[in-house]
Amino acid sequence: MKSPTELTEIEMAILEHLQRDARISSADLATQLNSSITSVWRRIKKLEESGLIRGYHAQIDARRLGFGIESFLTVSVHSHDERSIQLFEAAITAIDEVVSCHLVSGTGDYLLRVVSKDMDSYADFITRVAATLPGVRETHSAFALRTLKPFAGLPIRKAARD
Repeated sequence: MKSPTELTEIEMAILEHLQRDARISSADLATQLNSSITSVWRRIKKLEESGLIRGYHAQIDARRLGFGIESFLTVSVHSHDERSIQLFEAAITAIDEVVSCHLVSGTGDYLLRVVSKDMDSYADFITRVAATLPGVRETHSAFALRTLKPFAGLPIRKAARD
């Protein structure tokens, strides 16, 4: 896999464009980059094969889909032995409301991003799901009141500079 410093200018531009609009055609991308369609297509394929491009996703408005609550749940576990961690992590990956989960340092062991329709459904999630996960010692919730900067892609050129 290429390191960020090995990316060419055109590869960085391709990644930036694809982050903004993954549905852009190779022809339109080639026009915007002043390159040939074949060259752009080949570079995209190489970026995919290297694992740098891992997939393409639609950004869906959670609120319009009915998820009015976005929360961040810090989870502390009782034990950090390999088997306990495997059980907890396997259980987390099977829960639809958990849209991301990170092993973290600092207070707590995991940080979960959770979507819920409303406060009642979140309360149900906490009592029926989160509290019954294997090895959970305690949880702490924080609610997103407003999203100031949603994830819109990685800073491609910053990675290449540093």
